[in-house]
Amino acid sequence: MNVLPAWSAGLGLGFLVALPLGPIGLLCVRSVLRNGFLCGFAIGLGATAIDMLYAGLGLAGVGRLLDVQVLRTALGLAGAVVMVYLGVRSLRSAFQARGAIDTEGETVLPWAAFRTALTATAANPATIGYWAAAFAAATAANLTGTLSASLGMLIGVGCGTLLWFTTLSVSVMLFRRWFTSRMLQGVDLLAGVGVIFFGGVLAYQAVG
Repeated sequence: MNVLPAWSAGLGLGFLVALPLGPIGLLCVRSVLRNGFLCGFAIGLGATAIDMLYAGLGLAGVGRLLDVQVLRTALGLAGAVVMVYLGVRSLRSAFQARGAIDTEGETVLPWAAFRTALTATAANPATIGYWAAAFAAATAANLTGTLSASLGMLIGVGCGTLLWFTTLSVSVMLFRRWFTSRMLQGVDLLAGVGVIFFGGVLAYQAVG
């Protein structure tokens, strides 16, 4: 079976799933504005790693475990706590008068940004269920009929996710020079409120 259609489908899925400006996108924007392109790219790498992991788990059928109510609730609440923590940290930056580059409690180093993205992306275990459904649809469409095709689609998911975050980081970097300290605080505020909101939605879904 030709691997290219499976890879192309994965590329599109990875890009489209990452496209909405959710909590990880907000963290990426503020990281680029405060600390430069490499931190935003590292956020993208972290998100890509977890997306590929969850897509692999979905491919392996692990998504069925989320049918267990207790497990789904526990994972959802744990993810909500992580989201709220990251949001509060961003709000703390917004309400403190700082310059464009923060050196205390901020994801200054790319490795720290990568770890933050790993934690924040992994905080939404429901993503496993999404990828399980995506790979089920791909199987029905005969895109993942062989191991090589499945791996091709999995790699495509990673390429699509990383492509979006790289595009986002480059775009934000182009406008970074025009952002004042006040505007950066506004981005911190928006990111903090947004991430906390997503954490609340995750908690509601977990107990609902």
